[in-house]
Amino acid sequence: MVLKRLGPFLIAFVLPLVLIYAWWGGFNRVTIEEAVRGPYAYAYLEHAGDYAKLPDVQIQARNSLESQKVPIGLSINVLYSNPDLVEQGLRKARTGYLVPIGTRVAEPLKVDVIPTRSVIVARVQASVILAPSRAYLALDKHLQQQGRGIVMPTVEIYESAASGFSMGVLSVEMNSR
Repeated sequence: MVLKRLGPFLIAFVLPLVLIYAWWGGFNRVTIEEAVRGPYAYAYLEHAGDYAKLPDVQIQARNSLESQKVPIGLSINVLYSNPDLVEQGLRKARTGYLVPIGTRVAEPLKVDVIPTRSVIVARVQASVILAPSRAYLALDKHLQQQGRGIVMPTVEIYESAASGFSMGVLSVEMNSR
């Protein structure tokens, strides 16, 4: 009797949510490895405040790069503040795009280079909305097993999918030392 009443609800509401979560990469495995990464040159805009606003700032960076005819690579975020420890209004980050080393840009953009370094990398194929929470959760769990925690800054590089029917890959890099 209960199944007859709940069946249509499960099919109409719960099943679509589970399917969307799966399509967005919610069940995809997060891989964690030690690697050497960099150097990365990137053009960026500074951001202070809510990390949820980073996509809006990144669009501004993209528009500025396009107007300056600068070749745009993968998107990058450099997060300086741990959201678990720093109030939302005090968080600091940079957001922008990878650019060829030696690239020059006009204000308000700036260019910096992240040197080659040893890092712990968490990678997941998922939507840009879901990927950060999945990657950071797995990275934190991995580090806690070693008696450590996430140390800022972290570098997020998102490689967009080739088509609208698949999800991109997020790499979160944290210095391993």
